[in-house]
Amino acid sequence: MRRVLFFLSLVFLLFTLPGCGNVLYVSNMGWHQFSIAVKSISVEEVLQDEGVNAETKEKIRFIQEVKRFGERQLRLARTKNYSTFFETQGPILHVVVAAEKDRLKLHGWTFPIIGKVTYKSFFTKEDALKEQRILDEQGYDTFVQPVEAYSTLGWFKDPIFSRMLKWNEVVLANLILHEMTHATVYFKGKTAFNEQLATFIGNQGAIHFLKEKYGPGSKEVAKASQIKKDDLLFSDWIDEVYHRLSDFYRQEISRDEKLKGREEYFRSIREEFQKVKTELKTNSYDDFGKTDLNNAVLLAYHQYVQKLDQFQALYERLGKDPGKVIEFFKKIKESGGDPVSALKGAGGNP
Repeated sequence: MRRVLFFLSLVFLLFTLPGCGNVLYVSNMGWHQFSIAVKSISVEEVLQDEGVNAETKEKIRFIQEVKRFGERQLRLARTKNYSTFFETQGPILHVVVAAEKDRLKLHGWTFPIIGKVTYKSFFTKEDALKEQRILDEQGYDTFVQPVEAYSTLGWFKDPIFSRMLKWNEVVLANLILHEMTHATVYFKGKTAFNEQLATFIGNQGAIHFLKEKYGPGSKEVAKASQIKKDDLLFSDWIDEVYHRLSDFYRQEISRDEKLKGREEYFRSIREEFQKVKTELKTNSYDDFGKTDLNNAVLLAYHQYVQKLDQFQALYERLGKDPGKVIEFFKKIKESGGDPVSALKGAGGNP
């Protein structure tokens, strides 16, 4: 019955949207979400199934352990997420990002509840590619990424997707805490900030969890720490790239000159990344080196890792407690404050 009520609430939302295109898009997304809810089975049923292999069961128990840690130690929201299981053969979502060609500005879409977002998600690759073609024809740079997990921000019960279980424990802990952060603190219309906060909590929270589970000197903690270091290194580099390219686009030259001149920047960025890659200790950014660069690609990566050094400074200021970072932004949200300004102004000693 509750699943039916969830679906009816989605249908109600359709009539609050301006434009036929938005109605069709959200109705399609709502139908897929309803289908996932209906077809998901309880994890208890999976764990009791003698036909399910031991590794799958171990990963499911691990996810639940990470969730309990996040709720207890990081002050992340207590939800019924990850209490169900959904079998999927491929990526659960494909995300489309678009940007203007002659400046570093992401295209945005506005929806009820979540506000303006700088990406658009689709449950099928075909629909994502169709949207990409439309945006290409409109003159945007575009980028399509597969996604293995997502958060419904607490509106629905997020399942464990079978594809999540392919990850090792270090990456999986990071992923779960990242998505739990979205379900705990979400600032409407602040896509980049929301992703940066979730990236930081995923990275730092995973280190804290793995220290508790395996010990400070474990290989798991070493791996998680290296992922965080790689994110910080990549963040510094791509932020420098962002400012350099922004300066180029701000020049008083024609649009045609910008479009022609940017290709030399993309070439040099590709070459620079090969040098940066030698300093990275994980494969977290291997896909970046394989992707044809454009503004959408650069901005998609940039918005996830920008300002990680500022989050690190806040974390240290708050006694190296990621839970206090979560509480800090909960208070900012409750007060109606701007999280970007709060983060920038929170530097210095306590």
